[in-house]
Amino acid sequence: MDVFFITQKRKEIYFMKKPRFKNWRLLATLSLLCQTIGGSLGPTIAFADEITHPQTVTVELDLAHQYAVEGTFSDGRPMSEVTVPHYAVYNGVKQDIFCIEPGVPIYNEFTPGYEKNPLPDMSEKAKLVSVLWKEAGTDVDTHIVAQKMIWQEVNGYTLHSIKRSDGSAVNIAAIESKINQAIADYQKKPSFHNSTVKTVLGQSTTVTDTNGLNLSEFDEVVENIANIDYRVNGNQLVITPNANSKESGELTLKKSANTGTPVAYKMAGQQTLMAGAIDKPNTYTIKIDVETEGSLKIKKVDKETGNVVPGTVFHLDFGKTLPAKDVTTDKEGIATLDEIPHGAKVTITEKSVPAPYTIDTTPITATIKSGETISVTSKNTREKGQIILNKMGVETGTDLWNDKYSLAGNTFAIRKDSPTGEIVQEMTTDEKGHAETPKEIANALELGTYYVTETKASNGFVNTFKPVKVELNYVNQTVALVTSNVKGQNQEITGETTLTKEDKDTGNETQGKAEFKGAEYTLFTAKDGQAVKWSEAFKPELVKGTKASDETVTLTLDEKNQVAVKHLAINEYYWQETKAPEGYTLDETKYPVSIKKVDDNEKNAVITRDVTAKEQVIRFGFDFFKFAGSAAGTAETGFNDLTFKVSPLEGTSEITDAEDEAITAYNEQLGFDGYGKFENLPYGDYLLEEVEAPEGFQKITPLEIRSTFKENKADYTKSEYIFTITEKGQKQPIKTVTVPYEKLTNKAFSVSLNRLMLYDLPEEEDSLTSLGTWKDGGKELTDLDSTELVDKLSYNLHEIKEDWYVVAQAIDVEATKAAQEKDEKAKPVVIAETTATLANKEKTGTWKILHKLTAEQVLDKTIVLFNYVYENKKPYEAGDDPVAKDASLNNQAQTVNCTVERHVSIQTKAHLEDGSQTFTHGDVVDMFDDVSITHDVLDGSKEAFETILYALLPDNTTKEIWKSGKIDYEVNDKEFTKTVLAEKVDTSKYPEGTSFTFKEINYGKDGNINGKHNEDLKEKTQTLTPKKVPTTPSAPEQPEIPTVPSDSQESSPTVKTFPQTGEKNSNVLLFIGFTLIFATAGYYFWNRRN
Repeated sequence: MDVFFITQKRKEIYFMKKPRFKNWRLLATLSLLCQTIGGSLGPTIAFADEITHPQTVTVELDLAHQYAVEGTFSDGRPMSEVTVPHYAVYNGVKQDIFCIEPGVPIYNEFTPGYEKNPLPDMSEKAKLVSVLWKEAGTDVDTHIVAQKMIWQEVNGYTLHSIKRSDGSAVNIAAIESKINQAIADYQKKPSFHNSTVKTVLGQSTTVTDTNGLNLSEFDEVVENIANIDYRVNGNQLVITPNANSKESGELTLKKSANTGTPVAYKMAGQQTLMAGAIDKPNTYTIKIDVETEGSLKIKKVDKETGNVVPGTVFHLDFGKTLPAKDVTTDKEGIATLDEIPHGAKVTITEKSVPAPYTIDTTPITATIKSGETISVTSKNTREKGQIILNKMGVETGTDLWNDKYSLAGNTFAIRKDSPTGEIVQEMTTDEKGHAETPKEIANALELGTYYVTETKASNGFVNTFKPVKVELNYVNQTVALVTSNVKGQNQEITGETTLTKEDKDTGNETQGKAEFKGAEYTLFTAKDGQAVKWSEAFKPELVKGTKASDETVTLTLDEKNQVAVKHLAINEYYWQETKAPEGYTLDETKYPVSIKKVDDNEKNAVITRDVTAKEQVIRFGFDFFKFAGSAAGTAETGFNDLTFKVSPLEGTSEITDAEDEAITAYNEQLGFDGYGKFENLPYGDYLLEEVEAPEGFQKITPLEIRSTFKENKADYTKSEYIFTITEKGQKQPIKTVTVPYEKLTNKAFSVSLNRLMLYDLPEEEDSLTSLGTWKDGGKELTDLDSTELVDKLSYNLHEIKEDWYVVAQAIDVEATKAAQEKDEKAKPVVIAETTATLANKEKTGTWKILHKLTAEQVLDKTIVLFNYVYENKKPYEAGDDPVAKDASLNNQAQTVNCTVERHVSIQTKAHLEDGSQTFTHGDVVDMFDDVSITHDVLDGSKEAFETILYALLPDNTTKEIWKSGKIDYEVNDKEFTKTVLAEKVDTSKYPEGTSFTFKEINYGKDGNINGKHNEDLKEKTQTLTPKKVPTTPSAPEQPEIPTVPSDSQESSPTVKTFPQTGEKNSNVLLFIGFTLIFATAGYYFWNRRN
């Protein structure tokens, strides 16, 4: 047929072979490289390329795909031919072409020289088929069916059978249906084609296709009369007017793919062929209306209430867009302006506002949008008012007395129209007394009449503020806030305090001969304990009493035993006695006075606080033993059931709160009879009498007990109370007790006059009783400062003479009893004996004997005094019996004890021979312990001590490695010293890092431990530590030193006390000798080798 026409003249058809590239691997590589480069450099094309056809091409017949076709010509004749696909080749590129002149032959497989010519008139469908057939398939079957459809459209041929070279049939109907569908899809238009869309300048409008099209295929503008912007998003067209858009117009878009001019390729004498393109592409049109103007609406309202404000004038400035213009709000508070161009920017400024509003000069800006009404709201505030208050004290102003006063915290109510009107606001003062109502317009006061009233006064003040009227009136529209200043004062709270002095037992009556007169009290501030001064800022004022100081509030009691002061600032105070009157202790009690605010009531501007000081009278007491002699002339025990009485002397009140009688009895604690006691006698003067003496004895001489105050004019605190006990009729006291004034307080108010030893003189003549005490008047000696014994001998002798011979002995009670247990006739063990020739002026009286003993004589002993009286010395020397004696081991009156507690103190220092306390680990060293033992009692007794050496191991454990054993010494010197040596301590036996320390123990004469030192092994002066050796390269090995066998696993250093001589030199000589021997031997063997 037309694809290739084989004439009868030519018997052979020659097919061209495709050229083969030998090095196909290189070709493939270059091909891939070119593809990569081409892919990376190729531009993205927004629109499909228009089909263009070259002027001259080569026509190629695809002889490999031959189809047998059958059908009818346009005149109905049967047709049966063979055809193949046709291609136009240009520069190696093949383009599908179709036969439109069947029956005209093409003579060769490749026919160059075909020229482009205008396409003859033909149906639009033929043109669409020539391009769109590939939408149905790109295979040769579809190509041949597309040829069939073009023949049908152009030439009127009808084909009903197309068979491949193998005889199989092509499904013409199916392929033709696909091609027709591709044409129908191409020609379909969006659902909104030819519709009208209303848009607004500055806004986007979207129209949506419901026909299922891909709108991006309509990719080229045909016309855009409305001059709008658009974009495609799937099945949606988004239209956006711009500043240059017209109020109305059309937008037409077309499909640019496959468009172009179809042509015919012709060659003289050969078949004409068609090269396809779409010259009438599918398009759609949408009509557009654009809104380009907008409106402005201004609303004026009250900022707080939201109510509209008519009559407000606004100035509108459009810049260069429109002329400026003023608008006024109507009764609805609204001003409106229309027909403003889109995008116009307007500045709105308030020009005037009606009363009582204040003008708001803050400009408002707005941008007009087409199709919209831009609404703005301007809010105005009404002119408001503010009340400013400054508060101070009546007396202090703003310079307050102390931190108990404050200008902060006064609260005020702002009342409307009257002092009792509605409270509209409240305010509170700060620390400067300043308060003000809010100045923020939103919270400020409305204009009008107000009253400022105080509802609460601050700390330290009562409310004396009177209501103040305030008028807040409108000024003009430019004044936002009207202010009014108010000043006020409150009265400071002050205090007054009165102190009344009383006896804690008897109230306003004094006791004994004590008196209230002269007592002084000082007022102190509780926080710092400082005395209040008259010069304080609050200026205290005297009310009662007399000033005892011009500087501090120190007052002397008035006739009613009171002191008082007023005009005190709020604070915590206390009264305290600073000078006690005679007979009373200094009262250390702090009597608190709390001046603090009660409430705001003006009647509580002065706070009164009264206190009562309960004073403690000085009291004293004494105990006594009543001894009496027997017919044999001894006084071995006291008498029980004897009554003694104390009576006040002139000037001393009756005894209160104390017993005035005492009856002697057995004392279990002391262990003997005749004990009596008077307690809590008030300060005063008294007479002690024995009510009735036992049969055969006289009553004691009455004793006057007097209390005296000795004032120190220069320093009252150095004054003294002196208590004396004197036999009636005598001037010299037998006992005097002095007590410093400052030692007597309300907690320590009782004075003990110590124990009295009372004797009834025997009625019979030639009798003797005595009382033995230490020099201090006591029976127990607890230190060795004074070891003198005093013996008072009371006698009743038959005559008065000047040569009585007295023998006084100090007897060791325990030693005597021990001797008499062995031998009943053993004599008393006499510690010391004193003899004297004495005279008596009367038959009865007292002698005083003094025994001067040593510490060794009295230490740890119980001593009883024996006394013997002879007519003179001769009877004594002759061995005659004494006239009178008082000699009994069980006489408690004559017995004293010495129980001095011993104290031992140990001080030591450990060191090496060179005096240092460090050693090199591995050395064998001598360790020394310098021991110093101090005793406070030197009695010549034998004691002992020992030192113990410990190794302090690196794991914090300890090990006892050596003991010195007990070393005896005598306690003759206050300090005993000794150096102890632990010899040859081999430090290599202990781990590296081991230290060594000494511990010491002292043993008393009874063998018990009475002193220890370095018990916890932590004393540094007792510790020997290894030297810290720096790390050095290892030294060559030294020859091993032979060890000396020992009977024990660990050799013990020997103990020596210093000084020691000789041994060190022996060791040196021994070392030198061994060295010479080894040297000689070495020299001998060296000579033999050579």
